[in-house]
Formats: sequence, C-alpha cells, structure tokens
Amino acid sequence: MIKVLQLSRCILLTALVIGMQAGAIAAESPSLYRLGPEDTVAVSIIGHPEFSGEYYIPNDGLLNLPGAGTIDAAGKTLDELADQLTKLLSARLRDPEVTVALRSPRIQRVYVMGAVKNPGTQELKPGWRITEAVAAAGGLDDEIDPAECKAIILRTRTGTRQTVDFADVVRGSGASNLLLESGDVLTIDQGEMISVYVMGQVKNPGAYKLRRQDAGVLEALALAGGVLGDAAVSGVTVTCLSGRSRVVDLTPALVGGKQAEKVALQSGDLVVVPETTLRVAVLGFVKNPGVYPFPDGHVMTLADAVGLAGGVDIRRGGASAAVIRTENGKQERTVFDLRGFLKKGDVSQNPEIKPGDVVYVPETSRPDWDVIMRSVASLGIFVGPFAR
Repeated sequence: MIKVLQLSRCILLTALVIGMQAGAIAAESPSLYRLGPEDTVAVSIIGHPEFSGEYYIPNDGLLNLPGAGTIDAAGKTLDELADQLTKLLSARLRDPEVTVALRSPRIQRVYVMGAVKNPGTQELKPGWRITEAVAAAGGLDDEIDPAECKAIILRTRTGTRQTVDFADVVRGSGASNLLLESGDVLTIDQGEMISVYVMGQVKNPGAYKLRRQDAGVLEALALAGGVLGDAAVSGVTVTCLSGRSRVVDLTPALVGGKQAEKVALQSGDLVVVPETTLRVAVLGFVKNPGVYPFPDGHVMTLADAVGLAGGVDIRRGGASAAVIRTENGKQERTVFDLRGFLKKGDVSQNPEIKPGDVVYVPETSRPDWDVIMRSVASLGIFVGPFAR
C-alpha cells in the first residue's frame, strides 16, 4: 500500500512538472498568448452558469459555445475571445460579463527543417528565437557555411513568411534573430544544391553536392581533395547529361596561381581529370631509378628530376648528370656538374628538364656514353621515349 501511494505521488509530481513546463509561455505573458488546438479554456459568464464551462479546442480551432454558437478560437488571445463572446451573447443577455481563462495550455511546438543535423519538432521554450531552435536541432549540418544560408519562418498563425540572412542571426543581430511562436516552421535554407561527379586523378573520386551558385570545376575538385601529382590539369573534361563535352585548361589556376575564369557546372555533370602522358626518366646511380610523371604545367629542373628518384646514391653516384634529349629526331647529349650547382649554386648547371628527357647519373664525373646508351636502350626508351 505504501509503495502504491509513493508511486501515485511520483505520478502526480511528474504531471505537475509537465503542466508547469507546458504553461510557462502562457504564464509569462497571458495577454499575448495565442490560443490553438489542444488548449483548454474556462469560460465564465457571471450570473449565467448555463453558459459557462471548460472547453477543449479541437484541431480545427472551432468552439461550439452555448448561447454564442460556433467561434474560431485559433489565433485569438484570451481577451479577444472574451470580447467576441461578449458581442455574441449581447443578443441574448443584457451587458454580459465574460471572462476567459487558460485552464490547460497545449505543448508549444516549432518545426525546424532544412540544413540542420536533427530536423523535426522541437518543444518551444519561453523567449526562444532562431538561434535557440537551431541549437536544439543540433546546429547546422557539417561543412555548411552560415553565410550561405537563409532562415525562413512560416508563421502558421498568419500564413506569412519572413526571411533573414542566417549570417546576421549568428552575428547576434536582434532584428534578424526573430522571436518564434508556437506552430512556426523554421527552415534553414542552404540554397539549391546540385550533384556532380568527379573522377580520374583526384584524391577522393566520387559524387559531390554543391550550391548551384557556387558550382564550378575548381570548387568540385576542391571537394574531391584536389588533384594528384600525375594529373593532366591542362586537359580536364566536363561532360554534361546530354553527352556534350568540353576541355578545360586549369593550368593557370592550379599551377600559375592566377585568377581563372569560372567554369560553371550543371546537375549531373561529370568532371574527369586525366592522367598526364608526359614522363621523365631518371636512371643510373640514384636511389630509385625509374620513369616518373612530368607534372603538367610545371617547370622541372635537373635537381628536381634527380629528387624524384630519391637523390643521388652517394655510395656510387658521381658528381655529374647526363641529360639526353630527342627533338625532331635529333638526339642531344649534355653533361652537367650537379655538384657545382648543389655546393656552389651555379644555376647554369641546373638546367630545365623537358618532358621526354632522360636523366642519367653516372658512377664517375666523366660518363661512359656507351654504358649509358646501352642502359637506356635496354629499357626501350632510347628514341622518342614518351608520349607528349
């Protein structure tokens, strides 16, 4: 019996707490409280108990009151409802004294939609503005810039719509951080999004969403993590859903650091970054001899090329480097003092390397061309070695 009484007290206490929370807004400013479905009001007409009573407001907001008929209570304050009842009852009663009190307020709700982590219904607390509602919904989705968003409030009581810049809300502008009412629908609008696909020589190929007004090739590549070292940025292709393709040269922007003309994308566009066909061979006494991609649009020097192969093998490599270049079917062979550049800073010994060149680091400072040419020929890259 004692346990039953304790349980009853807990239930009663919980009910009182919930009722107090639900009525907090109404209690804070009853003259401004707007009635709506799920409210219960107490109507009292002095001297006429037959017209008095408690009434629950249904979903359609209509109350059927004795002596007054059907009244739309939704959206009215308590005083406005009392005034309307007074006018209606005046046809039957002389100078009726009408009072309307809020007996049981409904739970106040707002609906937070759009670019928030947890869209849905939130219980409205007294004094809530846009910032509190967004925080209750978990804040903005990851990687969304507040400066790109609009806050749109649909006032269900009046059917009106208000739009403010969310950046102003975040900065604490009182004029923009609007007060919310029960039933409001708050939407954080990120703007129209489009889907594009990025493939090829990028760090993270896949599908990405961009704001339509910001949807450019460079922006899409940035979302994909940027291009890889062997990307041919001068030949990026953009293919739309109709099948039409265009080639975009991104060298000025990605290599030269220049302001590039924006290449706009449409929903469904496919951006492909091809692999460069340009190569340079670094052979001989280096740590990792082999054929390496020649970065598209970049300037490469002899020291850069040797660096691609991990540098000179100091156990056997000499102080010189031979460069073999084939142009118009004619072969040129030049030996450079690599140590002279590295130790003395002689830039004449660090020439520019071109795509298709073969760099060979010999064991001695005087290269044996027969040995070098046999090594190069054995790899099948002697004449016209690489595609351009």
